[in-house]
Amino acid sequence: MTIIRKDEAGFGLTEVMIAMLVLFIVMVAMISAVIAALQVTSSNATGSTAAEAVQQRIEDVRAASVAGDCDVLEGAALPVTTVTDGRGVDITISGSLASTCVRAATSGDRDPVQVLRLTVEADSAAPGASNPVVTTTTDILVKFQP
Repeated sequence: MTIIRKDEAGFGLTEVMIAMLVLFIVMVAMISAVIAALQVTSSNATGSTAAEAVQQRIEDVRAASVAGDCDVLEGAALPVTTVTDGRGVDITISGSLASTCVRAATSGDRDPVQVLRLTVEADSAAPGASNPVVTTTTDILVKFQP
């Protein structure tokens, strides 16, 4: 017959329950940290998509400015468009010109060289988003290129 001493008997029920409780507390803390990280990541994804859309609008306006035509420039700068990020959140892109594009004096004249200040904003429809998500202001040179 083998005799087992009390100090070699293994873990008791109380010790197992305390170990499970400590493990549960650690897991809950880790889960809340993972949830917070996922929220920040999704918010950053929306901001990144908005910044890309704003930059694309600026590039479109710069390309339109080569025509030297105020109507073409305003047509590229002013419309309100909506893009959707990877999470399905709608982002509204809007542009505004700080001054009015000066048109030529007569129909035969070409528009004069001028610099216009363009501001492009992106607003998000996501709950809790701080709008505007992205705002960029740049100067656009409008010059007729034959």
